[in-house]
Amino acid sequence: MNFAREHSPGSTRRHSVWALLVAAALLVAPGLSAQDGVADPGADGRQPVVTRVQLQQSLEQAEALANSEAYSAGFREGKRAEAALIRERLLEGDFYVGDQLTITVTGDSGFSGTKAIGPGRVLSLQGLPDIQMRGVLRSEVEGYLTEQIGRYIRDPQVKARPLIRLTFMGGIGKPGFHQMDADIMLSDALMQAGGIGNVTELKRSKVLRGDEEIMDGEAFNKAVTDGVTLDQMNLRAGDVIEVGTKPTKDWFTTLRTFAIIPALIISTYGVGKLFGIF
Repeated sequence: MNFAREHSPGSTRRHSVWALLVAAALLVAPGLSAQDGVADPGADGRQPVVTRVQLQQSLEQAEALANSEAYSAGFREGKRAEAALIRERLLEGDFYVGDQLTITVTGDSGFSGTKAIGPGRVLSLQGLPDIQMRGVLRSEVEGYLTEQIGRYIRDPQVKARPLIRLTFMGGIGKPGFHQMDADIMLSDALMQAGGIGNVTELKRSKVLRGDEEIMDGEAFNKAVTDGVTLDQMNLRAGDVIEVGTKPTKDWFTTLRTFAIIPALIISTYGVGKLFGIF
């Protein structure tokens, strides 16, 4: 899927779309070979998380488009914003305070269980020094933890499933904090957060990181329909998914407005009669 081809020269997009385009560029994965680090979906339907190689390829593509004169200034500015998000992810990694990891270490139950990333972005395992998680991608976590734990026990067999802490608000069944598997599709995440209802309007949704909108309704709706995962959306702990709702009419205000009109007409007529206008 080449999102650049969907834009003709002179077209524009809102800047908040680029958080999704970080992911969208990665959806070329079906065209990549196994040696590129792309695995097939598992038996449980979960999708592979994004590798460092894929992120680097997406960064190069975004930078090339940002520097191309064939596209509008708005489109190129968006690509520069996309490139900045990818650079941050490559540098900082995917694990922030509040994220969780479900870890299984064969033969050592003391290390197994659901563990939270603590202050300083470290992972604490029983009897081991804190493990620094800054700079580690979700796709790298099993190998990284195997290496770190392997310093203290012999040949550990480590399985790790990354979870991401998100806040859901708006037109969702169970608003609040949720720990989600990073490799599930956005549509499944919405279902886990209580599902959407009759008042939901996905095109009015947005994703916030602090005060910054990193995804607008157009991109959000496309992420749902295209089966984009939370990992591919470049989300991290603390991001807020605000699910849009249909606008509601304030019937009381409307009725009150219409009720005022006859009164105004009568009042105007009375004033006119007083001054001899009518």
